[in-house]
Amino acid sequence: MAKKAKHSDAVMTGILVTKFKMGQIDIKDLEQMATDASRAERCSAAKKVLEAVRDSPDFLRQEAALLANRNDNR
Repeated sequence: MAKKAKHSDAVMTGILVTKFKMGQIDIKDLEQMATDASRAERCSAAKKVLEAVRDSPDFLRQEAALLANRNDNR
């Protein structure tokens, strides 16, 4: 049973990383998923992705794009 849970968690983590890199989800989405304890597998995966993403160049690029978009909308 534990082996299956680890595999499922790894799959969910991979899905979230892919969605983040494709721009389908952002940091706010990951933060919401990480706090949603009703879906333990997704919560755990989102926490792992958040830890990894915060130091990545993708995160810095996404944050810069969000700031630019906010400034353009003013």
